[in-house]
Amino acid sequence: MHPHDAGPRKISSGDKIWVKTARGKIKFVARVTEKIAKGVVEVNQGGGVSNQADGWKDSNVNFLTDDQNRDPITGFPVFKALLCELEKVDISQST
Repeated sequence: MHPHDAGPRKISSGDKIWVKTARGKIKFVARVTEKIAKGVVEVNQGGGVSNQADGWKDSNVNFLTDDQNRDPITGFPVFKALLCELEKVDISQST
């Protein structure tokens, strides 16, 4: 995320954060950089299966997507343009 977005949320690189959508929330590790546009979040895909490293097991981005939100022309789900909110994980309540 861009420093402009991280600052008000008191998020720094390396912090555990929640990425939340209307469908749920997933824990990730933040990377704050000016190499991404303000207001944009890039979330890696490919995690969330039991045979992966611990850091990926509970970070399945598919839990955040909305398969009912479809392109009106093609009918394809809009998986790459979802509204989300970011919140620093409260380490006293990190579940």
